[in-house]
Amino acid sequence: MDARVVCCSLVAVALAAAPLVTAAQPAPVDPYGGASYGGATYGGATYGGDAYGGDAYGGDAYGGASYGGDAPVAARPRPPAVMAYDWTTGLVRLDDAGRQIVLAAPVEGRVLAHSYQPLIVDEATGRWFLTRQAKAKTARAWTLVFGDRRGATAEIAGDPRCGGRGPACFEVPLGFAADGASVLTLSMHATGFTLGRYAFAVAGRRELAGKAIATRLAIAPTQDRAAYVSRGGLALIDWTATGPRPKARGQQVKLDGTLDRLVMLDEAVLFRRRVTSRDRRVTTTLEVIDRATGDREVVYQPRHELAWAPLEAPARGSAFIHDCDHARGDNPCDLIEVTAVGARAMARGVARALDVSADGRYLLVLRHPRERAGRATAWPDLVVVDLATGQDAAVYPEVPADSAQFTR
Repeated sequence: MDARVVCCSLVAVALAAAPLVTAAQPAPVDPYGGASYGGATYGGATYGGDAYGGDAYGGDAYGGASYGGDAPVAARPRPPAVMAYDWTTGLVRLDDAGRQIVLAAPVEGRVLAHSYQPLIVDEATGRWFLTRQAKAKTARAWTLVFGDRRGATAEIAGDPRCGGRGPACFEVPLGFAADGASVLTLSMHATGFTLGRYAFAVAGRRELAGKAIATRLAIAPTQDRAAYVSRGGLALIDWTATGPRPKARGQQVKLDGTLDRLVMLDEAVLFRRRVTSRDRRVTTTLEVIDRATGDREVVYQPRHELAWAPLEAPARGSAFIHDCDHARGDNPCDLIEVTAVGARAMARGVARALDVSADGRYLLVLRHPRERAGRATAWPDLVVVDLATGQDAAVYPEVPADSAQFTR
């Protein structure tokens, strides 16, 4: 959302109803038990065939032009560092150099002195912010904490209507605005949600969207458009118009069932849709609506349960969703990448995906190792997955991270 977001406009875009069409889905990538393990790669031509013991091993490649010869060795790209909120310590930075405490969590006795909401990091600059609420017997005020890799630099008062002695309220950080100089938060009131903006490290909240739309609101990566769930369907918003309190115009997209988990892709809106039949059977699908044509397509049907909120990947024009098996004790999830034209599995056995790097190459996940020999705790590992190769680029063992994001 750029500097033009001063008074929001609610311009609903008219979309014509269209028949349901199933999109062509790319072949899923299965890193466990597919062609890579026990198939053509292992035990085939690569292992024990021409590559091993042939010309590649002991021939020109080994000891010849490639080894000690003229061919340069390509350097493996290094993944970004990771900033994580570890509830046992506080805010920590993780990289090749180890673990650096950026912000220690204040403790009163055996418990934390504050309640924390998820960490948001601007990967390019390393700046970060989070919201927290001081624990007290009476009034509970929310604050925003700002900082960089060196530590906290400022703390300001949050939404004055959130907290106090009234009904429960949480102020949740959403992200940095497109101008890079301000941040967005969502105040979750008992009677509805409101979207607000603060200048970075400067007190004063400006409300951008009120209770009518902010409950289920998805903002485009460019932050000039948004979508929200309306009564009986879906509506699109355009933030670029000016004027005092412009009203919504146009038609809504009429859809039956329950809509949630919205994501704004480049030219489409992705949402989870649940329909309950007369025999109370629930059918869940992931669908997209093309913003220009209004065409609807089903892009994914879950194997288990779509449990976690989607993780947006603007550089890839996609979102990652979690298809989780709650029948298992560790709730393993298939991580599915969804675009406007289909879906494919990118990883399996993931507890939760936390962030995608700005260039779209690396994925940050929590994973429960199956083998825990020599482990002191049952905490999960924080793992950086290279999406180009499907391999682990970095593993930070036993990091009980409530939230984490990439940083530089």
